[in-house]
Amino acid sequence: MKKRTLIIGLCLCLAMLAVAEYIPFKVKLNAMERIVVMSLLPKETNFSNWKIINDIKNQLALTEQEAVAINAAPTPEGGVSGNWGAVPEKEITFGEITEKMIVDALKKLDSESKLLPEHLSLYEKFVVRDTK
Repeated sequence: MKKRTLIIGLCLCLAMLAVAEYIPFKVKLNAMERIVVMSLLPKETNFSNWKIINDIKNQLALTEQEAVAINAAPTPEGGVSGNWGAVPEKEITFGEITEKMIVDALKKLDSESKLLPEHLSLYEKFVVRDTK
């Protein structure tokens, strides 16, 4: 009887571990959102995170063809104008570490009342989705 209880307990523990496994976060981002996400990534970090950050930056970066299609230019107000709709959304897969970096950065901006209009759609995609 003790052996049977032990086996059932072990199976339940393994089942809970399987459920707790991280599932990569996939989200479609437009060109502007991709640029804004890159700006949210840490400028300073530890050695082990640099490869992770560089990998996600490579996924987020605009290709030369996308940059030409957007034809971005600075505005007198300090912003950037361009034909952002010229580039279709791209599905990006975020791992656990990069997803946490972005969620934490957005939550920090929110808590400091520093969210800008360009952060709003990202906040909904990363943070609001995170709380559902």
